[in-house]
Amino acid sequence: MPFRTILTYALIGANLVLFDHANAAQSADLVAATALQSGPTAGQARYELGAVVDVRQANANGAALLAITPGGAADRMGLRAGDRLRAINGQRLDDTPKPSLALERALQDGDGTLQVEAMRNGKPLLLSGRADLAVAGRQGNMRSCGYVTDREGVVPRNQDIFNVEITQIEGRSTPLIPANRHRVESGKRVLVVRELIAYTHLNSAQLVQIKKMKKFAFARAYKSFVIDVKPNMSYRIGARLIKDKLDTQSIRDNAYWEPVVWEVVPEACS
Repeated sequence: MPFRTILTYALIGANLVLFDHANAAQSADLVAATALQSGPTAGQARYELGAVVDVRQANANGAALLAITPGGAADRMGLRAGDRLRAINGQRLDDTPKPSLALERALQDGDGTLQVEAMRNGKPLLLSGRADLAVAGRQGNMRSCGYVTDREGVVPRNQDIFNVEITQIEGRSTPLIPANRHRVESGKRVLVVRELIAYTHLNSAQLVQIKKMKKFAFARAYKSFVIDVKPNMSYRIGARLIKDKLDTQSIRDNAYWEPVVWEVVPEACS
């Protein structure tokens, strides 16, 4: 079955050259706190922003939005991938050593209300809206679900498709112990992946450029994309090598690959 390219929602960058599960926890922090859900005490509501946010690289301009969940709170408010969050409900993100904690406090303290200060192309934005109410135990009570996988099936390398690692789903880091597949609610879901393209398909000059680019990518060392998950279907995810984008500038821009769904197969999910 020919692969199907999925809408790329945000260009986050390329993966680090050297990566293993021994340092996966540290790598997960590079694109951390992405669902932005609060940590309330028992009996309190939990809220989500519906966005992938780079909290590790927050600076004087705020924390960068890397991807937006379609239909989520951030999307409804008009936020876009590439915007920078400077404050939520008065909690500053551009002048704090722990922006992830500030985000959690902001969501909980707002009791679902969102007052957001952001920057877009150097211009300030003031937006307001309502956070998404998180569903308790959603992973165990999915009435309509499907699967996404980076480990099942044999990727069609004759179509320039290679393996990936799914690092986050809807802003939640995947387990450090690899799973054959991940069960998700049906609907549009944001995945964050890193490419595992075989080095044998690249020449030495290209490898040097890719290694150099990845050295400075860090938190942007991933790409996110959106999949419209249908019930009882399993989506096999890969990375397509774009051979006409292997020049130096394209590699620097991390444009030499894109995430794809290379096969969709029926699989009962309950």
